[in-house]
Amino acid sequence: MDAPNGFQVWLLVAAIGGLSFWLGRATARSETAEQREMRRMREREAGAAAFSSLAAPNQTEIDRLIMEGKTIEAIKLVREGTGLGLKEAKDAVDARRSALKGA
Repeated sequence: MDAPNGFQVWLLVAAIGGLSFWLGRATARSETAEQREMRRMREREAGAAAFSSLAAPNQTEIDRLIMEGKTIEAIKLVREGTGLGLKEAKDAVDARRSALKGA
């Protein structure tokens, strides 16, 4: 039996990847719109709590960065000041941005 050529290997990898994708989609737990909104609300509340736990000078600096559109730098400061993960720090910055727009 001959060794598989590059195309056959690529075809096999593509077939396995496609099958994995569709099996994952078929078995995934989907959220309802209400569950999604509740999750987002919890994330916003957790973000606001994380922001309020920062020292006042850090809060002022993060506000300045947000107003200047320097979101990545603001996320870095939140992570340094709180020890949060990337997603949680982004949620905190997003919550603060919303609070600043509402003020």
